[in-house]
Amino acid sequence: MQHAAIDEARRIFGADVLGAEEISRALGSDVSVISALASPPFALDVMMRAADEGMMLVLRVPRTADGTSLTVLELAARFSPSGTSPPPDTWFVREPFALETCGPGWALVEKQPFSESRNLSYPEQEAELSKRSGHFGVRLRRRRAVEIVYDTLLYAAVRGERLLHTDWDWSSSPTSDGGFVTAGSFDDHGLRLLGYSQAVRFDTLGICASFDAAP
Repeated sequence: MQHAAIDEARRIFGADVLGAEEISRALGSDVSVISALASPPFALDVMMRAADEGMMLVLRVPRTADGTSLTVLELAARFSPSGTSPPPDTWFVREPFALETCGPGWALVEKQPFSESRNLSYPEQEAELSKRSGHFGVRLRRRRAVEIVYDTLLYAAVRGERLLHTDWDWSSSPTSDGGFVTAGSFDDHGLRLLGYSQAVRFDTLGICASFDAAP
């Protein structure tokens, strides 16, 4: 299987690449990336198909070079419109997902929820995600909450574009009351996080599917 070098990946995806260079610029700090992650470990045909479907290519790292963990809370503080951390009464401050970090590695990610996943309950979305995996020929999954926050905030910082401006992406991260975290409505006040029960459905709530590959 032929893997693409980072220069080839940039040719395929154009501006829709968040590699080590872009991430370091967004964070104002070098990133902690092992050499094995220098280039995306995806087959060329997979990357070209993903680009045709409007996906982006993202390198996720759990921490900066100085050891700062890029948790939901840390990312929220770094990219807060007010330049401050979330207030203590923010609903997710004490939720376990707020302290999670991304696993190191590359991912192909849809920039907006795919149409078949909209206006469906959580279980119904799972069925559509399985169908979409068959269409791609790879196993797609929901992003975790921290991955949505990481991908969306860093893309905005580097590219000046707010993904999920009017849409919501339903994650695989559970909330303490039995729901799952959703993120969206990204405006001048920031990216919003809410928890919904599995029965909720509306037109702007769907899945931005993600595909990972081991380095």
